[in-house]
Amino acid sequence: MFALIKALAATILIAEVAGAFALGLVTVVLFGLHIHGLIFWGIEAITTCFVLYGCAFFFSRALAYERSVSLPKD
Repeated sequence: MFALIKALAATILIAEVAGAFALGLVTVVLFGLHIHGLIFWGIEAITTCFVLYGCAFFFSRALAYERSVSLPKD
């Protein structure tokens, strides 16, 4: 259970940093291209989905690592 909590905490931190960077970068690029409205929010939503997918992948890898570290060594 402790491995799950550690992996979840690491994933939340990664999600915060990755989400802020990705959404900020996409926003600057889209405003630079003068893209607004439905296209803007659609691309923002797609970016958010990519960030969430990356965070889910990070969580699965972090959980596997934490479980392997917490297993007793024989």
